[in-house]
Amino acid sequence: MKTPTIFFVTFLTIAVIVMNGCAPSSTPIATTEIHTPTLVLPSATAVSPTQVLQGRTLQVTSTEDSGHGTLRLALLDASNGDTITFDPVVFPPNAPETISVGSGLPQISQGYLTIDASNAGVILDGSHLPRDTWIPGIEIISDGNTILGLQVINFTGTGIVVALHGRNNTIGGDRSIGAGPSGQGNLSGSNDFGIGLWDFASHNIVTGNLVGTDVSGTHDLGNRSSGVWVTEGGMENVIGPDNIIANNDNCGIGVGDSDSVGNTLTQNSIHDNDGVGICLGAGGNTSLGAPFIADINLTDGLVNGTACANCTVEIYSDSDDEGAVYEGQAVADGSGVFTLNKGAAFVNTNITSTTTDANGNTSEFSWPAGRTTSVKMLQEGNSQPRFWLLPRQSNQLVADTRLGAGLYSSNIWNDIPHLDSILNDYTDMGIKRLDTSMQEIEEPIDWNRSEYEIFMEYDRLVDDLNENGVAVNYLLHFWDKTGHASGKELSTPRFKTEEQIQDFLEYVRFVVSHFKDRVQYYTIWSEPDACGGSGIKCIEPNDYIDLVRQTIPIIREEDPRAKVALAPNVLFFAREYLFTILTSDVIQTFDAIQWHGIYDVVPNSEFYGNYYYEYPSIIQEIKQTATAHGFDGEYWGTELTWCSEEFPTCHAPDQPWGIQKTDKIAAKYDARGFVMHLGMDVGVGWGGLESTSAPWTYPTVRNLNTVMAGTTPNSLIVNIESEATNIMSYAFSLPSGDMLLALWTNGVAVDDHPGVKTTLTFPGLSAQDVLGIDVLNGVEQELITETENGDLIIRNLLVKDYPIILRLVDWR
Repeated sequence: MKTPTIFFVTFLTIAVIVMNGCAPSSTPIATTEIHTPTLVLPSATAVSPTQVLQGRTLQVTSTEDSGHGTLRLALLDASNGDTITFDPVVFPPNAPETISVGSGLPQISQGYLTIDASNAGVILDGSHLPRDTWIPGIEIISDGNTILGLQVINFTGTGIVVALHGRNNTIGGDRSIGAGPSGQGNLSGSNDFGIGLWDFASHNIVTGNLVGTDVSGTHDLGNRSSGVWVTEGGMENVIGPDNIIANNDNCGIGVGDSDSVGNTLTQNSIHDNDGVGICLGAGGNTSLGAPFIADINLTDGLVNGTACANCTVEIYSDSDDEGAVYEGQAVADGSGVFTLNKGAAFVNTNITSTTTDANGNTSEFSWPAGRTTSVKMLQEGNSQPRFWLLPRQSNQLVADTRLGAGLYSSNIWNDIPHLDSILNDYTDMGIKRLDTSMQEIEEPIDWNRSEYEIFMEYDRLVDDLNENGVAVNYLLHFWDKTGHASGKELSTPRFKTEEQIQDFLEYVRFVVSHFKDRVQYYTIWSEPDACGGSGIKCIEPNDYIDLVRQTIPIIREEDPRAKVALAPNVLFFAREYLFTILTSDVIQTFDAIQWHGIYDVVPNSEFYGNYYYEYPSIIQEIKQTATAHGFDGEYWGTELTWCSEEFPTCHAPDQPWGIQKTDKIAAKYDARGFVMHLGMDVGVGWGGLESTSAPWTYPTVRNLNTVMAGTTPNSLIVNIESEATNIMSYAFSLPSGDMLLALWTNGVAVDDHPGVKTTLTFPGLSAQDVLGIDVLNGVEQELITETENGDLIIRNLLVKDYPIILRLVDWR
């Protein structure tokens, strides 16, 4: 029997909840079915015609790397308008010959040069290059050049790259034209990137190439990074049609920054890459949202869904989540609705799609139809259009230091060469605070690396975080490596002597003065309660209090604008330790209190017992105790972590608690923890997001950062009528004046939860619209509402075992 219950929940403020860039009208308009689609490229990507000068034909007649008749000499001798061909007697089309390159080939700077190997068999091999170099195969830094029929393999740099404002170049052509093994198409495999367009390369065409495969298109010659990479202002290029891009170690095609826009990706075969098929990082192609596939019929070749209004939608089929086979295209109508009727069965069972807007920007692939079909429904009986939620980058979101993540480990030194890509991952996730350190925060310690050396790569990371609107929280740890080198051993627990304290204070002064005005928070130590094992991190509570008394004045002296955070403790094991600090006189000198509250904590845990359900009341006790002792700053629950058997890297093998079976279940607990902390006005910090390729966890947290940035918990009365008896709910106010209500069933999460039908009644409330947001699947839909006796009512809402968030627009 349904029992009505009155809930007092907390409500929200956010800059703007991002809807798909082109929101539909509330009533979709049917579109004409397109049976034989033909791609129409947006005018922004059209290549301007330029007169090509008539030049000479230079023929390569030698397989040597230098000297008479070689490709190197031809590149040096060629002028504007010349053509370089290859003698098919020396380079038989059916038995390709190799040119082994010992140093970088001359850059193509002449302009309007054609290299045509379409009637020969030519392999450029960079395997003899020094492996500590970055040397590309073919590098174009001019306009109007054409590269046809080459096989470029084993280079330390990119196979074929256009840079330095190179425009109107054509890489590849029709693979059916020419006697060579790939016709006019080029092959680029086993290089760094396959093909690169960067440094403001624009209006170039990449078509008919094999990127990451052999000439048959079936064997793995994957490049070490992405297949095709557009970045640093690469604009209005066309990649396609007819490229095969497969087996690469990162994305199939990547567009890497907010200056790289208007790049059209069309009618390619993209499959079996280690990363996603198409990735738009840091605002590339304006982060255009992918289409939403609502319904499919695999046998009839019928698909419909929603995209941005009047955009071109391309449909693909794949055995996984990319786009191996181009199936056709349709154009969305003015409300964003599209339909494709191929008139024959689709080749593969997973259907994906991309959209291209009027400015030539192409989106990532949508999720395969079928993967989320059973969980996309937010409200029973609701046939309104559904759209993908468009996540925003860190620099696109309002300032909110509660939205954090952690970058620190005992292996931080191994991350130094990869900090640029790590930065992209975190800013793509939308974090607004990064908890980090240049030093190890626990064993093992690299005793050979000086604590007084700050690598320039790490300095640049801090600057880049600031530029992207991400606050930096630096964790202060000190191991006295200089003393260790001279034979001094650290006493444990730590800071029992004045000498140890002074060594630490000297180090703190060095760090804060170095990062002055660039680091917003300093955390004094991490997990001082870790007194097991060697005890190298262990600080007894009273010693920590004494250390804080001396450390905070130094931080404020060196950088008066910096804030100071309390060292986080593992709350489940060290509640008494934390409360000793909370009740001391130093607690009021901190600006933030943080703790490590949850590691894989779930209901009915054999290890944690009832801790999952007790945790909210513990938070309340922390806040009440701190307030009573003069604290009036921020609260953060950091290192939130739920691991899974699919992505277990965040789980130490010796930890006694269990992990979830699938990443999808872990993502559901991530979402619960995120909303619950913010609902109690406690910031979050993620500690277990080890893999950005995790199919559920990473996008779920990214969606939550977008939806919850800038929120403020508040109160709202709602009557919840449901068969579920364990619904958890929080509400938030938004800067725009709108409200958010998040609710979920708070029992054990499972892989597939159909949802429990629920009726919500908001007494005396009305709203212009109510938008339902599914953060797990990244879906938005306008909900059906009604008004009865002055009350706003939402019937047949399907409450899941993870937060569904309702946005009440223009409520009164």
